Amino acid sequence: MAQITQQQNTLSFSGNLLITNISETLTHLQTLKLESPLTLDFTKVVAVDTVAVSLILEIQRQLNHQHTEPGAMSVIGVPENLRSLMQLYGVDGFLLN
Repeated sequence: MAQITQQQNTLSFSGNLLITNISETLTHLQTLKLESPLTLDFTKVVAVDTVAVSLILEIQRQLNHQHTEPGAMSVIGVPENLRSLMQLYGVDGFLLN
């Protein structure tokens, strides 16, 4: 199971971001107020699959939707397996600043 902790403009993820538990994570995400500039911290994530990339893109979509201008977002503490998935899907260039 994944956990999201929000401290001001930082969302810290921990646990496993997997297809088997993403519904709970998305439900929790819906309750959060996303403010720009937003930082996503994956330092405490243990396991990921492709759904983690989709989650990041969904957060960017929600951030943009909640504000009149596109929101700034940075991603830190990216585990190597998530970095590889981002490269595979060709989104590493704009997700990893």
